[in-house]
Amino acid sequence: MPSFQSSDSIAAAPVNSIYEPIASSKNRPIYPQENYYIEQPAAPGAYLGPIDASLPNSDKVPLLFQPFTIKDLTIPNRIVVAPMCMYSSLDGFFTNFHLASIGSFAINGAGLIIQEATAVLPNGRITPGCAGLWDDAQVFKLKEIVDFVHAQGSKVGIQLAHAGRKVNFLASAGAPYTKYPESAFWPEDVIAPSGGAHLQWDKHHRVPRELSLAEIQRVIDAFGAAAARAARAGMDTVEIHGAHGYLIHNFLSPLTNQRTDHYGGSLENRARFLLEVVKAVRANFPAEKPIFLRVSASDLVEEVEGIEASWEIEQTIQIAKWVRDAGVDVLHVSSGGNTAQQKILTAPGYQVPFAEQIKRAVPGLAVVAVGIILDGPQAEEVLKSEKADLVAAGRTFLRHPNFALNAARELNVKAAFSQQYSRGRTIHG
Repeated sequence: MPSFQSSDSIAAAPVNSIYEPIASSKNRPIYPQENYYIEQPAAPGAYLGPIDASLPNSDKVPLLFQPFTIKDLTIPNRIVVAPMCMYSSLDGFFTNFHLASIGSFAINGAGLIIQEATAVLPNGRITPGCAGLWDDAQVFKLKEIVDFVHAQGSKVGIQLAHAGRKVNFLASAGAPYTKYPESAFWPEDVIAPSGGAHLQWDKHHRVPRELSLAEIQRVIDAFGAAAARAARAGMDTVEIHGAHGYLIHNFLSPLTNQRTDHYGGSLENRARFLLEVVKAVRANFPAEKPIFLRVSASDLVEEVEGIEASWEIEQTIQIAKWVRDAGVDVLHVSSGGNTAQQKILTAPGYQVPFAEQIKRAVPGLAVVAVGIILDGPQAEEVLKSEKADLVAAGRTFLRHPNFALNAARELNVKAAFSQQYSRGRTIHG
């Protein structure tokens, strides 16, 4: 049966926006045929059987291609597209580029796609080209993307973020294809838990100013409001960005949090902002849907001379227990990003040990491993060794949007193809 997706409910909802549309359905007719989709009998990337039943262990389904369920979300395989900044938005709006990019991952078998870091406030972007969800008008295109992904049988979430002090004022350093005038930035509104020249990330970033208590509450409320908009768009999950030196990570780490009030000092105080964000997001996102949290397990400065207090794995394990009890269902474990002094030794799977430590120490919390995941056997080994529940890849998907289908072939798995792409299964005909 052909499938039609309707946006009537979201279109009928009141829109509170500072942006003026240039056209509406009165100017451009909307035809239901434009929302026609071919029904997929199985989600691309779902397990159908072995490619060669004569091979050893072909009767066993690799863990990477077993479904994973958390609350009401069932992912057809254990492969996650990690959020990646595209620097391709204007005023935070998603575009047809995002539809094509995210859609390609869904067509090619990714089980769950987490959309890029999406700012909850205008000053929460890394650059003026970053995506946002601070305005009701930004929901419409986002829902188109969600509807497309769902029509393919895949699942989709969005990462909610505030960049804090890491606003890149040399835009070419973050996105060589994008040039912004100085007027596009917010030099007087770069915020952090603590301010001052000693907390400037590097010469390409502005000196941050310290958030007032009222401003902290405004950011917390913005996370909640963005979660509500994500729910209106039909997102299967939201991921709170608490990693990579952005605002939540700034609060957690004693390197960047030098406050003397109840948001600074002890670990309990430094974690307060994160826990209040979790509470706001959980209150504004459907209870039956899971919430992910991205964390940096370490500031990666243990070997840097002169640094005594930083963020490290033992503190991450403790806050993992707290956020689990506060309503987080899945922890997405990364590292670094909070200081230019960090020492990162990259190699395939280099962050997996952090995920493993958290998974072993915090029962009842699902864990995503990430960090240069290159192929199916590597991802399968992470799961077989019980180091994580899901495996995420980022740049590997940029090189190979069909990474999931390639991984299936490497593991002797006959995976479902999108019906329109099914002739690509073989090189003949």
